[in-house]
Amino acid sequence: MYQIEDIIRANHLNPDELEKNVISKYVLPPDQMNELRKWYRNLVTQMIQEDIQEQGHLKSLKELIFQLNDLHIQLLNTLGEDRYLELYHWASEYISELKNKMKQPEMTEIEVCINGLYGFMILKLKNHEISQETLTAMAVFSQLLGYVTKKYHMLFPAH
Repeated sequence: MYQIEDIIRANHLNPDELEKNVISKYVLPPDQMNELRKWYRNLVTQMIQEDIQEQGHLKSLKELIFQLNDLHIQLLNTLGEDRYLELYHWASEYISELKNKMKQPEMTEIEVCINGLYGFMILKLKNHEISQETLTAMAVFSQLLGYVTKKYHMLFPAH
Protein backbone atom coordinates (compact mmCIF):
# COMPACT_ATOMS: atom_id res chain seq x y z
CA MET A 1 0.00 0.00 0.00
CA TYR A 2 2.95 2.35 0.52
CA GLN A 3 3.63 2.04 -3.19
CA ILE A 4 -0.03 2.65 -4.07
CA GLU A 5 -0.05 5.80 -1.94
CA ASP A 6 3.10 6.97 -3.73
CA ILE A 7 1.60 6.17 -7.14
CA ILE A 8 -1.49 8.21 -6.26
CA ARG A 9 0.71 11.11 -5.15
CA ALA A 10 2.82 10.87 -8.32
CA ASN A 11 -0.44 11.29 -10.23
CA HIS A 12 -1.37 14.36 -8.16
CA LEU A 13 -4.38 12.60 -6.60
CA ASN A 14 -6.05 13.17 -9.95
CA PRO A 15 -8.45 10.43 -11.12
CA ASP A 16 -7.87 11.35 -14.78
CA GLU A 17 -4.11 10.97 -14.43
CA LEU A 18 -4.57 7.70 -12.54
CA GLU A 19 -6.83 6.45 -15.32
CA LYS A 20 -4.32 7.35 -18.01
CA ASN A 21 -1.11 6.28 -16.25
CA VAL A 22 -2.19 3.37 -14.05
CA ILE A 23 -5.68 1.96 -14.48
CA SER A 24 -5.60 1.84 -18.29
CA LYS A 25 -2.57 -0.48 -18.10
CA TYR A 26 -4.70 -3.26 -16.60
CA VAL A 27 -6.40 -5.80 -18.81
CA LEU A 28 -9.52 -6.75 -16.89
CA PRO A 29 -13.18 -7.39 -17.63
CA PRO A 30 -15.27 -4.18 -17.58
CA ASP A 31 -16.84 -4.86 -14.18
CA GLN A 32 -13.41 -5.38 -12.59
CA MET A 33 -12.06 -2.24 -14.28
CA ASN A 34 -14.95 -0.29 -12.74
CA GLU A 35 -14.14 -1.79 -9.32
CA LEU A 36 -10.47 -0.80 -9.76
CA ARG A 37 -11.46 2.78 -10.68
CA LYS A 38 -13.75 2.93 -7.67
CA TRP A 39 -10.99 1.58 -5.40
CA TYR A 40 -8.51 4.23 -6.57
CA ARG A 41 -11.14 6.99 -6.26
CA ASN A 42 -11.90 5.88 -2.69
CA LEU A 43 -8.19 5.91 -1.83
CA VAL A 44 -7.82 9.41 -3.29
CA THR A 45 -10.80 10.59 -1.24
CA GLN A 46 -9.41 9.04 1.94
CA MET A 47 -5.97 10.55 1.36
CA ILE A 48 -7.52 14.01 0.92
CA GLN A 49 -9.80 13.60 3.96
CA GLU A 50 -6.86 12.42 6.07
CA ASP A 51 -4.63 15.22 4.76
CA ILE A 52 -1.87 12.93 3.52
CA GLN A 53 -1.58 14.32 0.00
CA GLU A 54 2.17 14.96 0.40
CA GLN A 55 3.28 12.29 2.86
CA GLY A 56 2.06 9.87 5.48
CA HIS A 57 -0.08 6.77 5.39
CA LEU A 58 -3.77 6.01 5.54
CA LYS A 59 -5.22 5.59 9.03
CA SER A 60 -6.48 2.11 8.13
CA LEU A 61 -2.97 1.11 7.09
CA LYS A 62 -1.46 2.54 10.28
CA GLU A 63 -4.07 0.62 12.29
CA LEU A 64 -3.15 -2.63 10.55
CA ILE A 65 0.54 -2.02 11.25
CA PHE A 66 -0.34 -1.32 14.89
CA GLN A 67 -2.23 -4.64 15.07
CA LEU A 68 0.69 -6.47 13.47
CA ASN A 69 3.06 -4.92 15.99
CA ASP A 70 0.79 -5.98 18.87
CA LEU A 71 0.83 -9.51 17.50
CA HIS A 72 4.62 -9.30 17.17
CA ILE A 73 4.88 -8.44 20.88
CA GLN A 74 2.48 -11.25 21.78
CA LEU A 75 4.50 -13.76 19.76
CA LEU A 76 7.69 -12.70 21.54
CA ASN A 77 5.99 -13.47 24.85
CA THR A 78 4.27 -16.73 23.90
CA LEU A 79 5.66 -20.08 24.91
CA GLY A 80 6.13 -22.40 21.97
CA GLU A 81 6.92 -19.69 19.43
CA ASP A 82 10.53 -20.82 19.11
CA ARG A 83 10.69 -20.19 15.36
CA TYR A 84 9.48 -16.63 15.82
CA LEU A 85 11.98 -16.03 18.61
CA GLU A 86 14.72 -17.34 16.34
CA LEU A 87 13.64 -15.04 13.49
CA TYR A 88 13.46 -12.11 15.87
CA HIS A 89 16.91 -12.93 17.25
CA TRP A 90 18.34 -12.62 13.73
CA ALA A 91 16.29 -9.54 12.89
CA SER A 92 16.66 -7.51 16.09
CA GLU A 93 20.16 -6.19 15.38
CA TYR A 94 19.16 -5.12 11.86
CA ILE A 95 15.96 -3.55 13.21
CA SER A 96 17.91 -1.52 15.79
CA GLU A 97 20.48 -0.44 13.22
CA LEU A 98 17.85 0.68 10.69
CA LYS A 99 15.76 2.40 13.36
CA ASN A 100 18.82 4.42 14.40
CA LYS A 101 19.48 5.39 10.77
CA MET A 102 15.86 6.48 10.32
CA LYS A 103 16.08 8.69 13.42
CA GLN A 104 12.48 7.92 14.34
CA PRO A 105 12.63 6.43 17.85
CA GLU A 106 8.83 6.17 18.09
CA MET A 107 8.68 3.79 15.13
CA THR A 108 7.68 0.24 16.07
CA GLU A 109 9.79 -2.74 15.11
CA ILE A 110 7.21 -3.91 12.59
CA GLU A 111 7.14 -0.44 10.99
CA VAL A 112 10.92 -0.51 10.72
CA CYS A 113 10.76 -3.86 8.90
CA ILE A 114 8.02 -2.66 6.54
CA ASN A 115 9.79 0.64 5.83
CA GLY A 116 13.05 -1.22 5.31
CA LEU A 117 11.49 -3.55 2.77
CA TYR A 118 9.79 -0.68 0.97
CA GLY A 119 13.05 1.26 0.80
CA PHE A 120 14.78 -1.87 -0.46
CA MET A 121 12.21 -2.22 -3.23
CA ILE A 122 12.77 1.42 -4.25
CA LEU A 123 16.54 0.88 -4.34
CA LYS A 124 16.07 -2.17 -6.56
CA LEU A 125 13.73 -0.28 -8.89
CA LYS A 126 16.37 2.44 -9.23
CA ASN A 127 19.08 -0.19 -9.87
CA HIS A 128 21.16 0.95 -6.90
CA GLU A 129 23.92 -1.31 -5.67
CA ILE A 130 22.78 -3.19 -2.58
CA SER A 131 25.22 -4.52 0.01
CA GLN A 132 25.20 -8.13 1.16
CA GLU A 133 24.35 -6.95 4.67
CA THR A 134 21.26 -5.14 3.37
CA LEU A 135 20.22 -8.21 1.36
CA THR A 136 20.56 -10.34 4.48
CA ALA A 137 18.62 -7.86 6.62
CA MET A 138 15.80 -7.68 4.08
CA ALA A 139 15.60 -11.48 3.85
CA VAL A 140 15.28 -11.68 7.63
CA PHE A 141 12.72 -8.85 7.72
CA SER A 142 10.72 -10.62 5.04
CA GLN A 143 10.70 -13.88 6.98
CA LEU A 144 9.73 -12.13 10.21
CA LEU A 145 6.90 -10.21 8.56
CA GLY A 146 5.78 -13.33 6.72
CA TYR A 147 5.47 -15.20 10.01
CA VAL A 148 3.54 -12.38 11.69
CA THR A 149 1.26 -12.02 8.67
CA LYS A 150 0.53 -15.75 8.57
CA LYS A 151 -0.37 -15.70 12.28
CA TYR A 152 -2.50 -12.59 11.76
CA HIS A 153 -4.49 -14.28 9.00
CA MET A 154 -4.94 -17.36 11.17
CA LEU A 155 -6.36 -15.20 13.96
CA PHE A 156 -8.38 -12.89 11.69
CA PRO A 157 -9.28 -14.90 8.57
CA ALA A 158 -11.58 -12.19 7.16
CA HIS A 159 -8.66 -9.76 6.71
